[in-house]
Amino acid sequence: MTPTPGEVGRVSRLGIISGTGTARKRTLPALRGSADCRVTVVQGRDADRLAEIRTLDPSIVLVTDLESFANLRDRYDVVYIASPPFLHADHVELAAALGKPILCEKPLVTDLAGAARVSGALARSPVPFVLAHHVRHQPAVARLRALLRSGELGELSSGSLQWSFWMNHDAPSARWKLDPDLAGPNALFDAGAHAIDLALHLVGPPRRVAGWGAHVRSPRTMDAVTASLDYGRFVLTVVASQSASPDGNDLSLTFERGAVRVPGLLSERSARSLELAADGSWTTETFAPVDLYRAEVEDFCRAPGGRGGHVGTTLEEAITAVRVLCSVQESIRSSGVPVDVQAD
Repeated sequence: MTPTPGEVGRVSRLGIISGTGTARKRTLPALRGSADCRVTVVQGRDADRLAEIRTLDPSIVLVTDLESFANLRDRYDVVYIASPPFLHADHVELAAALGKPILCEKPLVTDLAGAARVSGALARSPVPFVLAHHVRHQPAVARLRALLRSGELGELSSGSLQWSFWMNHDAPSARWKLDPDLAGPNALFDAGAHAIDLALHLVGPPRRVAGWGAHVRSPRTMDAVTASLDYGRFVLTVVASQSASPDGNDLSLTFERGAVRVPGLLSERSARSLELAADGSWTTETFAPVDLYRAEVEDFCRAPGGRGGHVGTTLEEAITAVRVLCSVQESIRSSGVPVDVQAD
């Protein structure tokens, strides 16, 4: 019987699929010294990059094919899927068939057909599943949720979330990130997916959306997108760009009786402060730094079966995010005409 994450007194062992990209750069270094989980097996097609992993931890078993990874199933308890989104459905089907809890990189997939494949695989082989959105796993986000639920500032009136960065078009990952057939048609499927996920985490799914996009440096994908998420009583604005400065990657919410700003919330690093206005007076709350890439994995491993008090992105939320992303793209194709977000 496969152990589940969170068993008292044991360390969860991770097997990573496609571990030579973001996992090699972020996840593996972040988990060094973790008391809750350790990486034991890594699969990747690039032998040279796999060799770099050996320098981080020579005890990790390295393989170049998925058949070998599957044959090593007794050496890991959890599968972390670190591949690009166009491979996620294949890799979820593999991990689910192995009966292993799954932590999967964002976005889940880039179209509704892929979402149906993932949902079907997990229906046939039910295992704990969470999508890896690191932004959720920090004190600033917990404080935002508490503010929204307490109602101390009244009803939410409006808000904005932005994730922009300057993509290196010469990086190896740019070959697929700038291919709309592989990574999605616009920047919202990349950096903007974090903003969509955070909106779902804080206030749930919108009723309808509208979107507009532009080609700044990329001729094939819209590398700058603005989307409006309509909730009926309020609207959130989401900005995503692969061709802009990250200096404005903040969250801002306006309420009936106040406002909240979190500078730098949409980032690879945890937010250090939250600015709160009430009755015309601003105060600042500060937070200790958190290694978000470590926290997203440890939180999953600590929660029994990947459930319990875990704040990670559920399968239902991940599929809703795909619906939102696809609906925004439909609106972009229609010159900003609002599109309803269909539920199940």
